[in-house]
Amino acid sequence: MAKVGQAGGVTLEALIKGTIGVKEIEALSFEQALALLEEVVTSVESGTLPLDQAVGSYERGTQLVQHLRKLLSGAEEKLRVLAPES
Repeated sequence: MAKVGQAGGVTLEALIKGTIGVKEIEALSFEQALALLEEVVTSVESGTLPLDQAVGSYERGTQLVQHLRKLLSGAEEKLRVLAPES
């Protein structure tokens, strides 16, 4: 399972090693997922990860991006309902 950390129970280490799944990612708040994505990008860009971990991190990063887009779409829809165009 995921290691406990700042991002809703998901650590960068657990993400890089692939010990978390989509369910754990989908449980993250927008802020948690964004912070974790920033950590993933920094880690991959550093060039210090072995190739397999870099590729896995990229894959997890795309999952984080998908989750963030889903959360943003939901927030945009709520705003449309609250403030319909005249």
